[in-house]
Amino acid sequence: MAVDEAEVAEQGRLARQVLLQDIPWNIELWQGLIERYHASGLPHASLLLGNEGTGKRPLAFKLAKFLLCQAPDKRTARNTTSCNTCHSCKLIDAGSHPDYFVCDQEAKGKQIKVDLVRELNDFLSKTPQISACQVVQIYPIEAMNINASNALLKTLEEPSGESYLLLMAERLGSVLPTIRSRTQRISLHPPSTENALAWLAERMPNAAAEDLALALRQCGGGPLKAENWLREGLLAQDTAYTELMRNWLSGQQQLQDVSKALAKFDLLDTINWWTGLSLDIMKLGMGADDNQISHPLQAEWIRELVATVSKLKLLTLQQKLQEIAGRLAAGQGNYNASLLIESVLLDWQQSFSS
Repeated sequence: MAVDEAEVAEQGRLARQVLLQDIPWNIELWQGLIERYHASGLPHASLLLGNEGTGKRPLAFKLAKFLLCQAPDKRTARNTTSCNTCHSCKLIDAGSHPDYFVCDQEAKGKQIKVDLVRELNDFLSKTPQISACQVVQIYPIEAMNINASNALLKTLEEPSGESYLLLMAERLGSVLPTIRSRTQRISLHPPSTENALAWLAERMPNAAAEDLALALRQCGGGPLKAENWLREGLLAQDTAYTELMRNWLSGQQQLQDVSKALAKFDLLDTINWWTGLSLDIMKLGMGADDNQISHPLQAEWIRELVATVSKLKLLTLQQKLQEIAGRLAAGQGNYNASLLIESVLLDWQQSFSS
């Protein structure tokens, strides 16, 4: 097996390990869902809403496994978790349950298209094969194009049989109002910084404490995202971004060279990093402490930027970055990466011109 294939396999194993474990900061939320299941029942369609890295996928997987579990006394004994021993539990752990349908992007930044939703609808039109119900998981719901969203609406309006749809989103405003109105919202929140860092330290015992803290800041407080950020080597990428932007804004490197270097990275990662930098400039400009920004080690440099920035131009740039990030995350950004990077670099330069 080639090295890159081994790395992919290891990442897959780690991702599945996260799915199969309890996420501690979501335990109270889980208990509330189980109480509701045994009382009035869970809704046909739920919208799990929360920042990336707060545990939407593990919660959806755990809920799907519980709903599909074949334990004979699940309701009478008011079980609070899956039995982990029945045929259904073993199948879902193996990723081959016939009554569980996962509707995901083909790749990061790709749209969820109507053909996949048609497969989903066809799946739900059939009777369960093993369990008493069917469960569908859709992530991210924002990535559905308009045709896919419309195809899903009929299923949301007219549920077939005993079925549960678990939709997941990070930006509520990007979800069609017609879908929002037909789902019941389940909100996930990140843990405290202390609890998040403790969880990360347990997951990555060999990582330096300062690296864990930096990753958590970079990932908006989402521990699962921070773990992936570190495992994918984005700490070195963060250092590269900082060096390139220092060189560009100080005039030490040409536009073409900086653009070419940035084009090697994922475009959405670059846009998100720029957004974080713009927020850091604003925070320090408003008197925030170093520990309140994403790049505390670069606070001195960022303060130099604060002294010369045009706040109005920076706000305009930030709005542009947020719009681009939203379109890319939803698979709607058919951008020429090189041209877009050059355009934004010039916007950055203009933000510091008199």
